[in-house]
Amino acid sequence: MIRQEQRIGVYVCHCGTNISHTIDVETVAKFAETLPDVVIVREYKYMCSKPGQELIRQDIDEYNLTRVVVSSCSPLMHEETFRNTCEDAGLNRFLFQMSNIREQCSWVHGDRKKATEKAKRLIAAAVKRVHHHGALEQRHAPVNPNALVIGGGIAGIEAALKIAEAGRKVYLVEKEPSIGGHMAKFDKTFPTLDCAACILTPKMVQVGQHPNIEMMTYSEVTEVSGYVGNFKATIRHKPRFVDETKCTGCGQCVERCPVQFRPVDGHPVRRPEDLLSAEMKIQADTALDEHRHERNPVVTVLQDINQLFGYLPPPVLKYVSAQLKVPLSEVYHVATFYTAFSLVPRGEHIIKVCMGTACHVRGAQRILEAIENRLEITAGQTTKDMKFTLETVNCLGACAMGPVVVVDKEYVTVIPKDVNRLVDRIVHEPVPV
Repeated sequence: MIRQEQRIGVYVCHCGTNISHTIDVETVAKFAETLPDVVIVREYKYMCSKPGQELIRQDIDEYNLTRVVVSSCSPLMHEETFRNTCEDAGLNRFLFQMSNIREQCSWVHGDRKKATEKAKRLIAAAVKRVHHHGALEQRHAPVNPNALVIGGGIAGIEAALKIAEAGRKVYLVEKEPSIGGHMAKFDKTFPTLDCAACILTPKMVQVGQHPNIEMMTYSEVTEVSGYVGNFKATIRHKPRFVDETKCTGCGQCVERCPVQFRPVDGHPVRRPEDLLSAEMKIQADTALDEHRHERNPVVTVLQDINQLFGYLPPPVLKYVSAQLKVPLSEVYHVATFYTAFSLVPRGEHIIKVCMGTACHVRGAQRILEAIENRLEITAGQTTKDMKFTLETVNCLGACAMGPVVVVDKEYVTVIPKDVNRLVDRIVHEPVPV
């Protein structure tokens, strides 16, 4: 392969005194004259100035330059400037290479001799690299400007609004039935303790009313393919069992939803009470008798049952639904809404680690990992001996104490090295409930 002869121009910038104060620019320029295929070398006070750019234009024409190297500041600042200069002079804009001898050399060295030697090596590398540059062409391709935002929490809401306000169509996909995310569950926000709902609710309304935003709640992105400007996304809409165009959220359909226990494969119908053990039925009846007179006794009945068993057994929920004549869906709605309730058995002692912002920045993650290692479980699990259940919460309302751990009902501040001592204390001196 015959090597094509190149004619390279090298330009070294003083950048006022930013470069010349540390680097011997004259020595670097003389060195550049010895590099292969370099036909012209210039040094100038400010290469990015109009006179500096004019030098490059004149030399491209006079010396028939095929490549240009500028040694100055970061390409982030002026690569586009010098590319435009080359293009204005008739040279392909991509036959240019920039060498950073300011941020990567003069600004990080105090030894003038060593800095000068490093600048020489940087320029030599740039000259060698520019040999391999090709005359690229810029092409314009159609781009789909629509945006897909996955997740309707406060970050997704803010991103969707910014893009929509810029005039772009936005598809906001949220896996839950409603947008809002974790912030919708908070009372106050850290560190200003502003009302979370006061910040979030107006933005949720804006998203719902914005003409450029199409919300897809209770949906999930299952596949994304394509490339920049031409992506394709497959979104799975979960069944809602209602006509969304007519639903007003009044909840009357839930009230009229019958709970039926039909025979399956010829098996006889089993009443809710048939699913309960004798102990469960006695405890459930006790809770029902105590609160049945209340206007809406579901919450208080479930509180008593949860307190007695440590969780809410599914057969008990069916029994409560039948006894109170409340749809099972509503009972489950209450049981799954409050974090104090659990549908699975929990340990004798509940350890909750706060992962809110204040606790997180003070090492809550390390505390959680230490407890997981000690108990040999992960968050959301219970030890095999049913002694401990480990959970995480978003906020405990005790930011000043962070990082906060709640053992049963006692709030404590711990550090990772104190975890073993805390667990041992619980075992030998149970925290009073």
